Amino acid sequence: MKGPVPEKAIGIALPIAMARGLVILCRRHHGSVADFIIAGFGWTAIVCVCRTKKLNELPEDLAAQFRSAIAGFSRVPPSPGRSCEIWACDYYGNFRFFRVVGTGLVEIGRDGNLLATAPEFYTARPLLM
Repeated sequence: MKGPVPEKAIGIALPIAMARGLVILCRRHHGSVADFIIAGFGWTAIVCVCRTKKLNELPEDLAAQFRSAIAGFSRVPPSPGRSCEIWACDYYGNFRFFRVVGTGLVEIGRDGNLLATAPEFYTARPLLM
């Protein structure tokens, strides 16, 4: 992951993460892919918090902006119940949440479930929670 650690954004994200399950903090260093992991019964979310100046962009445009984080998640072995997520935060503390699918992003809610506006072919594989 490139750039400085978004400590303020991670601090804002932690209460959202704790509402979903047990939070395990990770330390950022060269080669790390996550800021924290959320563990629940039968599911795990691996989360990278990323800063952006353009929070209202389309998911395709944000995917281009977060290509380094997406590339890092490509090394995570796929597993049922595992979700690799990017939580995009602007400089005002507003968030949008995305699940990494291949080399792209699908928007999810803060609860980890797909939004109703997600493309139909993604709704067949919801994360088990």
